Amino acid sequence: MDIKVFEKLMAELAKGSDIGIANPKVIEELKRQGYHFKVTPPPSVDQLFESRRQNAYAKAKAFPPLPPEPEPAMKALYMETMECILFGLNVAAITMSAILIEYALKHTTFIKESGGYQKADQSKWDEYEDMDMYSAINRAKAAGLIDKKLARKLHSFRDSMRNPYSHFKIKKITKGVVARKVKKANLTTGKVEVVDIPAKDDPTIQALAKTKMDEDYVFPVFYFANDVVTHLLLKIKE
Repeated sequence: MDIKVFEKLMAELAKGSDIGIANPKVIEELKRQGYHFKVTPPPSVDQLFESRRQNAYAKAKAFPPLPPEPEPAMKALYMETMECILFGLNVAAITMSAILIEYALKHTTFIKESGGYQKADQSKWDEYEDMDMYSAINRAKAAGLIDKKLARKLHSFRDSMRNPYSHFKIKKITKGVVARKVKKANLTTGKVEVVDIPAKDDPTIQALAKTKMDEDYVFPVFYFANDVVTHLLLKIKE
C-alpha cells in the first residue's frame, strides 16, 4: 500500500476514535515495508505518581463509613484493599474485597460458634481457616449470622465475581460485552467497515473491556464487602 494511501486510511480511522488496535504481525510487516510508527514512551515514575495522586484524592471521598473496631487481621485487609483502590489497582482491590468477605465469614463464625471472644479457642481456628468460601457461607448461615437472602447474594458474588477474578477468567468477566461501531480496516483493499465485535470473539477487545469493567466494579464490590463485614460484626455483638 502506498504511504500516502496508508496515511489517509489511518486518518480516516482516527476520526472520533481514542483507541487503536492492530495485529502485531501486521505492524511488523508494515515496518518491513518502510512505514514508521511514533512510539509513545511509558509515563515516568513521577508522571505515574502524579496521575495516581489526583485520582486518589477523588476516590478517598467515596469510601463508605467502615465498621467500628474491626479486629487486627480484618483491619489490615481493609487498609490494603483501600490502598489498592486509591492507587488504581482495581483487579487487586476487587480480589482483596472478596478475601475480606471470606475472612470475615470465617472469623465471625468462629467467634459465634465459640460463644464469644472470651471463649474462643485459637487452637481450633485451623478448621475455619481451611474452609473454602462456599463452605464458609453455608457455615455462617447455619450459625445464624446470615439469612437465606444474604447467603444467596454471597453465593452469587462468589460465582460471578470472586471466582472469575481470583482465577482470571477474562472471558466470563467480559461475557455479554460488545464493542460497538468499531472501524475495521482491510490493509489489502484499503476499505473501512463499521462492525460490532463481541468480546467473546476477540481477546484484545476482552482486555480493553475488562479494564473498563474493573473501574466500574471496584467501588460497588468494596461497598458490598463493607456491608457484609459490618453486618457480620454487628451479629456477633448481639
